[in-house]
Amino acid sequence: MRKWRYAAGAFIVVLAAALLIYELSRGGREPLNRTAATWVWDLDELLGAGGSRTGEVMDFLRERRVNAVYLYMGKSAAGPGQSLYRAFIQAASDAGVEVHALGGERNWALSEGWAGLRDYLEQVASYNESAPEGARFKGIHLDVEPYLLPEWAHDQSGLTREWEQMVDQAAAFAASHSLELGVDLPFWLDDIPASASSLDGKPSATLDQWMMDRVDSVALMSYRNEAEGTNGVIALVQQELQHAEASGCRVFVGLNAAPDEEAALTFYGTSPERLRRAAELIQREFAGNAGFAGIAVHDLAAWMRLEQQG
Repeated sequence: MRKWRYAAGAFIVVLAAALLIYELSRGGREPLNRTAATWVWDLDELLGAGGSRTGEVMDFLRERRVNAVYLYMGKSAAGPGQSLYRAFIQAASDAGVEVHALGGERNWALSEGWAGLRDYLEQVASYNESAPEGARFKGIHLDVEPYLLPEWAHDQSGLTREWEQMVDQAAAFAASHSLELGVDLPFWLDDIPASASSLDGKPSATLDQWMMDRVDSVALMSYRNEAEGTNGVIALVQQELQHAEASGCRVFVGLNAAPDEEAALTFYGTSPERLRRAAELIQREFAGNAGFAGIAVHDLAAWMRLEQQG
């Protein structure tokens, strides 16, 4: 009996030591969120003639754990190119990847541009009504960027108010059609005051908080080619991720692989290892943040070209 007790005690000590080593190896951190999202602007170019590269694209998405694709919905989605859209979305669905309809014009944030927004939303609804279930969009993703309009310089508060009203319209439409709503936002909206109240009646201090109250997900355009440092991605998005955790909104941290006028804003021309390292640092930094949805890489075609260098 005594030998059995010694053996049991030794087993417990060994087990405890193994668990301690495991915890130390994890650094006490939460499991990493390695899921990702990405943008597709030109489906024909991405897939090649007759969709010949569809299998290659799906393999890439699976290997990188991409679970959301923002697919630009041009007029071809309702015309001759509809079969290509259906085939791609069905293949993505079979691979466990959601596809959201990507669209946006700057003037949609102005009251005179809301008709364009409504036309786009109806186009998405019309496509989904005619498509088989597996080939339907799961959500709407808006890339509007009204801060590039001249109105932003001389009437920021007025433009902000109309932008908010636009988002409210899109949110109501998405909810009525059982679709998710996501938006692209710059990382600096945490410095811009909102013009309206949040959903719970309390004032939203900043525009990013207001947006997170209204939408299901946000892709932050936090485009830098360094994760660390005072001008690195982690420092730039800290406050947005705090807001995301408080709001329950899912926030993707965006990295850019496409050509850009400023080299510091993109991983284009660097190496796939550098992008992967930045993504890893960001994932570790926000591993315990419930609002962190993963990394969003802009865009899929550029990302694939960059990875082919490795």
